[in-house]
Amino acid sequence: MNGQRRTRTGPVLGWMFLAMAILSPGWGRAARAAAFAPIALHPENPHYFLWRDKPTVLITSAEHYGAVLNRAFDYVKYLDTLQANGFNMTRTFSGAYCEPPGAFNIEKNTLAPARGDLLCPWARSDTPGYANGGNKFDLTKWDPEYFRRLSDFVAQAGRRGIVVEMVLFCPFYEDSMWELSPMNVRNNVNDIGTMPRTEVYTLKHPKLLAIQEAMVRRIVEALEGFDNLYYEICNEPYFGGVTMDWQHHIAETIASAESRFAHRHLIAQNIANKAQVVENPSPLVSIFNFHYAKPPIAVAQNYHWDRVIGDDETGFAGDDRVKPYRLEGWDFIIAGGAVFNNLDYSFAVGHEDGSARINAPGGGGPELWHQLAILRDFINGFDFIRMRPDDSVLTSDLPDGTTARALVQPGVAYAIYINGNNATRLTVDLPSGAYKAEWIDTKTGQIADAQSFTHDSGLHPLDVPPYTDDIALRIVSAQRPRQGLLFESDFETEDLKGWKTSGNAPRVTGVLARAGRQAMQTSLDRDKDKVSYRTEVSGPGADVGKEYWYGFSILLPEDYQPDGIWEIVAQWHGVPDFDIGEDWRNPVMALSTTNGRWGWVSRWDAKRNTFESGTRQYGGTQHYDLGRYRKGVWTDWVVHVKWSYGRDGFLQVWKEGDKVIDQDGPNAFNDERGPYFKMGLYKGWADADRPSDAVSRRILYHDEFRMGGAEAGYDDVAPGPR
Repeated sequence: MNGQRRTRTGPVLGWMFLAMAILSPGWGRAARAAAFAPIALHPENPHYFLWRDKPTVLITSAEHYGAVLNRAFDYVKYLDTLQANGFNMTRTFSGAYCEPPGAFNIEKNTLAPARGDLLCPWARSDTPGYANGGNKFDLTKWDPEYFRRLSDFVAQAGRRGIVVEMVLFCPFYEDSMWELSPMNVRNNVNDIGTMPRTEVYTLKHPKLLAIQEAMVRRIVEALEGFDNLYYEICNEPYFGGVTMDWQHHIAETIASAESRFAHRHLIAQNIANKAQVVENPSPLVSIFNFHYAKPPIAVAQNYHWDRVIGDDETGFAGDDRVKPYRLEGWDFIIAGGAVFNNLDYSFAVGHEDGSARINAPGGGGPELWHQLAILRDFINGFDFIRMRPDDSVLTSDLPDGTTARALVQPGVAYAIYINGNNATRLTVDLPSGAYKAEWIDTKTGQIADAQSFTHDSGLHPLDVPPYTDDIALRIVSAQRPRQGLLFESDFETEDLKGWKTSGNAPRVTGVLARAGRQAMQTSLDRDKDKVSYRTEVSGPGADVGKEYWYGFSILLPEDYQPDGIWEIVAQWHGVPDFDIGEDWRNPVMALSTTNGRWGWVSRWDAKRNTFESGTRQYGGTQHYDLGRYRKGVWTDWVVHVKWSYGRDGFLQVWKEGDKVIDQDGPNAFNDERGPYFKMGLYKGWADADRPSDAVSRRILYHDEFRMGGAEAGYDDVAPGPR
């Protein structure tokens, strides 16, 4: 029996996948904002994201930032292509900046719209003369077409599981780019923008700064309700005269605009090309982005800040369109990064499926997509929230020009990557235990070699199979399988197999999960549901006199308000002996969430008939206050019980790995049949005349239920992956 604190796949914010309804006509901004929380830093490991209940790494190969501002670009087809390849991120510019054709030697540049095709936040005026066709802009008016397109782009991305990095500004590298900006006095009717391009992003010009602030606020307001979004202040602010105080001011503007929102979005800052030590970062910034971050020393340099570190632009690596970007992605993610965006020039107007011939200083296309998908699957095959970069576990001498790095959960999991040729042996420092090692071909995803071994601790040598350019290694602990289970339900099938409905029927949902892909969602609406007080499932029964283990996990969403009317979320119910005059009784044991606190009750009675006096009278009742509940996180429960109405019974309960109940003696009724388990929601709303308290509707989630016999143990039933 293991009473040690258990690790988990990570707490989760309550997320309701309502994008289709939220974005339909008739839904207001306030309704959207209340629906779900945006992508966030993971509370257990802020080097990674938490999004839609899952620990998240963003890996993609995405277009050159013109999907919204370039009217001719078919972003739906583009997003379909990203989704089909399993990519979960795209980066887009606001339209305050665009490029002329041929800039940076990019052919078919999505960031260089054709004449008349630029969309930006500001509306066109009635005055002709914009440098790239059409009328000039009025910086005091917003363009409804732009905001419809922007909102739909983010919505379409969200429906496809894609996060949008919304880049608000970009420096003007050359005069030809400044000459295309609506903020340039030549392109607007407001007599604003007379300064040189190197002073656009400073605090020197209050009128222009006010225009920039207003644009930020308008975009932030328009995108309030989206969960698949974060903001980057400015692309590559280390060029073009962008000042740090201006960047901090824009971050403050974003935060101020969101101050009244129910949920706030993350803010990213582009730090440098390649690497740089961050000093005195703004507390408003949660993501440090780098470009061309190879080797990935930027991660180690800034890991101590406990923020996400990203490599969100690649390029300028020669004529090879695949290899250098595969190497860069693997190196960066295994170094501990959480964002990798390959800048992919195979996407262009008319080629939104990525079919364009690349004539630009970067890579992309289907071959690279396949290889980046291997990286995605590799990292997602680990519980990476528990892992930290630690190259010290690798002690081998490698050939010149070859590197190895490791992402480690000591004794549990090791993600290792070798970049460079001719490595023949790798020595890994491992604790004692049984392990399985698999060498992964980074170009095909095939297992190049595999072995299982038992290790006494210390250095363990592994022969590297033949490879070219790079290879990855997965080492995981070979734990014994769960034993002694009598019933197991992880809700990975679409039905409630093995359960019986009690009251209204819960449903299986893919919105979130404690482990795997799905969980059970319980919804109870007092005013609308057929049964106003119960949505539950009934499961396995037990025998009095025998010993059992139970494990399960419960998530109470962010909007789960404390309520004074009792509510049971898990229970063990006795079966009355009706033939001798017994009737239904309170649960033998129950877990509740009444008044914002976890509560537990244990009841018992040794009498053959609890109603023998004519009324219900128990032999004893014990209540436990287990503390305030946390919302938006999975709470794991493990119960060890010997059901008995005598002195030989016992009850042990662990909450999140901590033993919170240790009760000896009786805990059951003297029934012919033992208690059976139920979970869902049973609430004191049966009396229609009793008014509601704080709520009249509840939603919560259950997952990872297991029941074991006496031969099982804590680890056999505890929620989460082994």
